[in-house]
Amino acid sequence: MKKYLSIITILSLCILLTGCKGKLVVNKCHGESNQTASGYKLVTDYKISSRKNIVEKIELKQTIESDSKEKLDNFKTNLEKQYKDNNSRYGGYSYNIKDEENKIVIELTIDYSKMDLNKFVTDNVAMKNYVNDKNQLTLDGAKKMYEASGNKCE
Repeated sequence: MKKYLSIITILSLCILLTGCKGKLVVNKCHGESNQTASGYKLVTDYKISSRKNIVEKIELKQTIESDSKEKLDNFKTNLEKQYKDNNSRYGGYSYNIKDEENKIVIELTIDYSKMDLNKFVTDNVAMKNYVNDKNQLTLDGAKKMYEASGNKCE
């Protein structure tokens, strides 16, 4: 009987402790921007993973299409530099940029558990609109940020 009581107590504690983290919620945002005058088209999909309204991770997949190889090369060079700089300054960035015919495909993950969000918010004052008083990116804040850029969020 003592053995079963110990097992039940341990299982109850495990359930209680893992339940405290909250359920992982995934929201998606999508945007398209046809910049024909500038010679390119952008399609972006965001996957926002959060718990208790605090964003843990954002995964972005972006496709930039253009008939201009030079324009695509410029995008690739600038994005690689930006992501590399952000990762060394704030942490949490991992990315892959693939060349395909007439387009580049960007896969970016920002892991907010590894990122120095306090420093990021200090350096990017507009982020204050999207974080809580602990400088944590909120789900509502992330959605507002992407919707302000013309994306639609679920």
